[in-house]
Amino acid sequence: MFVKGKYNTDAVALDKRIESHDKFGSKDLNQWIFKNMQLHNGLSVLDLGSGTGKQSIPIAKTVGKGGSVCSVDLSQEALDSLMEKAYFNGVNNRITTLCCSHDDVQLSLDDNQFDRVVSSYSLYYTNDAERMISSIWDKLKTGGILFYCGPSSQNNRELKEFHYSILGKESSPVMGASIFMEGIGRDKTIEIFDKVDTTTFENILRFDSAQALYNYWSSYNLYDESIDAKFNTAAQKYFKTNKVFETVKRVLGIKAYK
Repeated sequence: MFVKGKYNTDAVALDKRIESHDKFGSKDLNQWIFKNMQLHNGLSVLDLGSGTGKQSIPIAKTVGKGGSVCSVDLSQEALDSLMEKAYFNGVNNRITTLCCSHDDVQLSLDDNQFDRVVSSYSLYYTNDAERMISSIWDKLKTGGILFYCGPSSQNNRELKEFHYSILGKESSPVMGASIFMEGIGRDKTIEIFDKVDTTTFENILRFDSAQALYNYWSSYNLYDESIDAKFNTAAQKYFKTNKVFETVKRVLGIKAYK
């Protein structure tokens, strides 16, 4: 199984990361995702690993009254937050939620039910990549599209180098999510689906203070409580001689057609 980071099911930390991407980033990840999904009115969409609704809510707005979104996440806390936002945005009647793992989707949903399946930074949380991707194939209607994305091996390289320098290490290990995206996940998708395309997205995050950098790091999978104080000190030292800390979100997207 690809091991989860410390905060992957923490709704508060997830919202904190999203807030940092929106505030300090230069591009919109959702625009890129939705363009690849080819969204339009009336579609039925399955959002795997929906979290607190970063994709589910704007998708619900786009598919309109004739469409629907099924948001799946392992965290009930995240799904509760999602529905609160859905009510606020007036799309709660278009969204249903399901609290389960990706590996349980096969048993929980009907086959040939969805026009689109999307998964942002989540699909790699599985015990069996082949079984899980096969189940997505089953859930999609003929002509449907699966689009999922996640970190490349170079994702946030600059932040990782800063983090591991505090630990006295020169390089960082390749994380399981990247191994999935660039290896078994992509390869199994190619085996199972009729046509598969790959695409990339880069978003430069420019943090303008030690506090902003710390807030992002402390909500990220890298977070290590044992060096919390050391990271804070290192961030403050960095900003004594630098105005901005830049790190790049490097994302790989897989688009598959049934």
